[in-house]
Amino acid sequence: MIQVVLAAIMIELIQQFFASTVMQETLPPALFIALVSSSISVMVLAHRLSFLTVGVSHASLAGLGLAVTFSLPLLPTATAFCVGIALLLASLPKKQGITEDTGTGLLFAGSMALGIILMSRASRSEVDLFGLLFGNILTVSDSEWHWLLCIGSMIMLVFGWMARAWWSIAFDATTALASGLPVGVLSLCLYGTVGLTVVMCVKLAGIVLTTGLMVLPATCAWFWGRSFMGLWIMSMLIALIATLLGLFVSYTYDWPSGASIVLTLCIIFMMSWGAKWKQQHSR
Repeated sequence: MIQVVLAAIMIELIQQFFASTVMQETLPPALFIALVSSSISVMVLAHRLSFLTVGVSHASLAGLGLAVTFSLPLLPTATAFCVGIALLLASLPKKQGITEDTGTGLLFAGSMALGIILMSRASRSEVDLFGLLFGNILTVSDSEWHWLLCIGSMIMLVFGWMARAWWSIAFDATTALASGLPVGVLSLCLYGTVGLTVVMCVKLAGIVLTTGLMVLPATCAWFWGRSFMGLWIMSMLIALIATLLGLFVSYTYDWPSGASIVLTLCIIFMMSWGAKWKQQHSR
């Protein structure tokens, strides 16, 4: 009897969730961002670019600060700034002792400092600081949704075109170079694409939690597959499921949407880790 009642309550909550006007407007951009970010997540994991996503996401604060200060469009300005930072990191003179981690730390700190200064001069009505830090997909305007759709489609086109080459470079750059692949150009394209994806994730999960969206889907998928296609499909499925569950929990308990999605991804990671450990030890 209790199980029937609980099932009825759950069905009613799910119906309310999908019937909600807010969720009907929120689900398309949220799922689209999850689809794009989970695809690039595979390359972030393969190329070990997790810290890059941290640096670029925090650098986006400076881009948003410039937009607010000079009355520029928020997302286009942040996009240009993030892509510029990502390309700058890819072009660092590594032979002169400036490693990628060092460069990311430098630009991360400098951009964050600039962003904080610019934001401190803006009024509270101009800036939703909580939304910037932790995301607020519930406030996506039509113009922002069109912009996200535009850059997301561009990312997926580039991904479809260059994914195999990026995958080859990740595991054997020397052989890829010897086979005639333009490794330097492809690396620049990858960094720029990561920068674009970070801007999309900032809208969903905020500056602080963007790395979770960029790293966790492929990390969860890594327990179950090693081939490029297997990882890609698993990563997308995990991200879409986590986004739906996270938004459902957010709607039910009035939790922040970005944090709910990232927490759901973390739970899926722990479950995948535990299931894989159990599978290996049962043998």
